Amino acid sequence: MLFGNLHTRYCASAFIFAFSLCSTAQGQLRIVTYNTATANTMLDIYTARAGMDVVLEAIGDELVGGIAKPIDVLLLQEQQSMALSGQSFVDLLNDLYDPINRTMYQRSVINGAKSFADNSGGAPGLVYNTQSVELIQEIQFGPVGTGEVQQPRATLRYQLRPVGYGASADFYAYNSHYKSDTGTTNNNRRLAEGQSIRSNSDGLGDGIHAIYAGDYNIQTSSGTMYQHLLSSGNGQAFDPINTPGSWSSNQFITIQGFPEPVDIRHVHTQSPVNSGSLGLTGGGVDDRFDFQLTTGEFLDGEGLSYISGSYHAFGNNGTHTCCNSNINTGTGATPAVLAALMTASDHLPVVADYQLPALMFADLASVPSNVTLGSTVNIDVLVENIANVLTVNGADELDYTLSVSGSIFGGLSDFDFALGGGNAHQITLDTSMLGLQSGMLTVTSTSQSVGNPLFNFPISFTVDPMFLEADFNQDHYVNGLDLAQWQGDYGLNDESDADSDGDSDGRDFLVWQRQFGQSTLPPLMANSTATVPEPTGLLLATLLGGLTLVCRRPILGT
Repeated sequence: MLFGNLHTRYCASAFIFAFSLCSTAQGQLRIVTYNTATANTMLDIYTARAGMDVVLEAIGDELVGGIAKPIDVLLLQEQQSMALSGQSFVDLLNDLYDPINRTMYQRSVINGAKSFADNSGGAPGLVYNTQSVELIQEIQFGPVGTGEVQQPRATLRYQLRPVGYGASADFYAYNSHYKSDTGTTNNNRRLAEGQSIRSNSDGLGDGIHAIYAGDYNIQTSSGTMYQHLLSSGNGQAFDPINTPGSWSSNQFITIQGFPEPVDIRHVHTQSPVNSGSLGLTGGGVDDRFDFQLTTGEFLDGEGLSYISGSYHAFGNNGTHTCCNSNINTGTGATPAVLAALMTASDHLPVVADYQLPALMFADLASVPSNVTLGSTVNIDVLVENIANVLTVNGADELDYTLSVSGSIFGGLSDFDFALGGGNAHQITLDTSMLGLQSGMLTVTSTSQSVGNPLFNFPISFTVDPMFLEADFNQDHYVNGLDLAQWQGDYGLNDESDADSDGDSDGRDFLVWQRQFGQSTLPPLMANSTATVPEPTGLLLATLLGGLTLVCRRPILGT
């Protein structure tokens, strides 16, 4: 079979398979955490504020490392109820991306518990893109109350799964709104929440993928809550941008006895406006309150992982006037988007992109049902990383192995990057023995959390004897018995017709002579010591006459 034709079939089948994923999956994940200040009971603000539609669309349009895509996971803080404020974000995103069906975005259901004293702060919530992730489970936990070792609001934990993948690709998003303000009591209440979160994530076991998102309400990495999140254990947290120190205004370091500023404006997330209104906190951009910390599994470059360089406070490129100024004193977005950030919330969203695990597809070309003994029969195999991504770095590398058993040769190991078009390989059928043969081609991947990690292709075929045209008596040998039959059939019928011309004639003897001594049986069973016998004198004269007639050409004009 020509590979060109086979490749067409491969591409068609791969396209059909991949299209079924493309119609649902949206590539690598864009995850956002955002305190949207939509839970102000005093001002009756229960839904998204003015300008939020502009912000959400701009996040989806922003090109970071070659990637621009709609939000996949939106972790919200300060939601009065998911049916009101949470649904308002669902509606805005469906207005943008699914205005007809209005099903692309959905929300979580649980309204997190909160103490009465902290009721105006609102609880965490989740909005997600159903075409790229599934919400597997949501729970709330934590000691909620007003005591010194209680947190003001429950932590929400969401178990999420990229569409098209199995449970091994699940990850957890912890969504929190920690106690605000300084002082020992407030620090202890934040620590209580950090301890509750780590106790929960540690209990999930080693190797978990977890994101710790939310409004941390801290100004320095030395805080006990923050340090507890970073402490060792199954759920140990890491800062993807590794920026420890004080996050209020700019840091200072001592150089030759003099303090020198270290510009950290790019990490600031609160507040976009200097002078707050309608329940928004003012003060200008001067603090890093909002975070996406991750477990180490997100930072190893394998499977589901953070894409380096993508973490940022949206709208903040470190050019705003430092400090306590409006975000529109910088150039981190268009003037219209910066203006929208100033009315949509008193925090900036924190955005990060994450690569997907590899997604394997394997296809085997058609295997002939019958093959000839001793023939060489190669069967083409295609293996491809079909992770539906926008860029090569949007998915993990696919590492895979072809294993064969039974009457097949051709095991190997290789790799494939997303968007590469796949790799073509060949396996070979064992045609050394007659009869029904079988085997198995197994394609496996060891890539972390890979989708479709296993393909099995059962193979069966029948090995037929060779066909020899001069085996007139069909006993699997070309020998003197066939010559005798040809002699008897010569000029009378087509029973010894080796060249398929409809007659038993001299040409058939020439075929018999070339094939003499061959057998359709395996070599150990065949007699390879025979010599070519000579035809009798009378037969030779007849044969030569026949060949003369065969070779004679008519003379034109006679």
